Amino acid sequence: MTAEWLDHFNQAREACPACGTDCQGEDRPDFCADPQDPAQDDSAVRESYWYHSSTHENWPDRNFDPAVRLTDVTKRRMDAMGSGVGAWANRQKTKALHVGTYEAAIENMLRRMNDQDSSDEQFYLYRVQLDPNCVIEPGIHQEPTNFVGDAYLAEVCAPGTNVFRYVNVHEDPSSVSLAIEPAAIRAVQGIPMPLAIDATDPWVVDATARLSEATSKPAPQPKGKLQRFRLREVTALSTEAHSLEAEIAAGLPLTLRERFTAGFDEAGFDTAPTAFPTKLVGLARLVTDPQTVLDALDAQPWRALSAIEGEAVFSR
Repeated sequence: MTAEWLDHFNQAREACPACGTDCQGEDRPDFCADPQDPAQDDSAVRESYWYHSSTHENWPDRNFDPAVRLTDVTKRRMDAMGSGVGAWANRQKTKALHVGTYEAAIENMLRRMNDQDSSDEQFYLYRVQLDPNCVIEPGIHQEPTNFVGDAYLAEVCAPGTNVFRYVNVHEDPSSVSLAIEPAAIRAVQGIPMPLAIDATDPWVVDATARLSEATSKPAPQPKGKLQRFRLREVTALSTEAHSLEAEIAAGLPLTLRERFTAGFDEAGFDTAPTAFPTKLVGLARLVTDPQTVLDALDAQPWRALSAIEGEAVFSR
């Protein structure tokens, strides 16, 4: 199916041509893995590169403390409820990590920027080599996450297994992603996202001029009754920024357009006028120019993680 058809299906404007079920049915059709996907083969899984996007600069960090972001009030509440911060943190450390296709990693970042208000956070793209001795659960399954999105391989795999294949229905739908334990990773490479863009790029120059011009324009008048009751005035500058964002998003695949949110820092525009236009272009080129991103990863050293510390990692 095309992205356009799936978009119509998710709006109940189309139904499955085979059975007539639409998106509102409890037994609605779901995505399934391609029988010819190389990820069906265990050897291909071990030899392929896998990708992950994160706001952690040193992912995966073996010394990561899940409790470091908890406030003292939250810790006291957890202790009062009997769960205990220590027990909670230990369970968090046993959560599976998620890696998938390059497309899934980029889409995951865009989803977090849009859905979790993370557009102002620094993201990183990681490329992963699996340990050649990792143990893979047979078959390709549904995603093993619970209601908060956590997966624990001990609950769904045979003992000793550290790689679990599943069909990704959220990012790059129908692609195969992996839930893995840290021990399954041999090495990683990483780069910050978005791509760095030259401020002399013609589109950036034009977009910066449009934003600068908007700073001297009056705020647009509300067009409807509801807009007249908005909590704060929408400025001409922020309106122009949203227009630029929409123009860039229009050049992306349909499934990514609604998730494309760069987060305009209106207060910081005067001190860094090219920041927003370069961020828009840098984000878009993650999708439209993936080879440049892969070349940037190629230039990074591998960071060994597996039990064979210090052994040279393979390259392709």
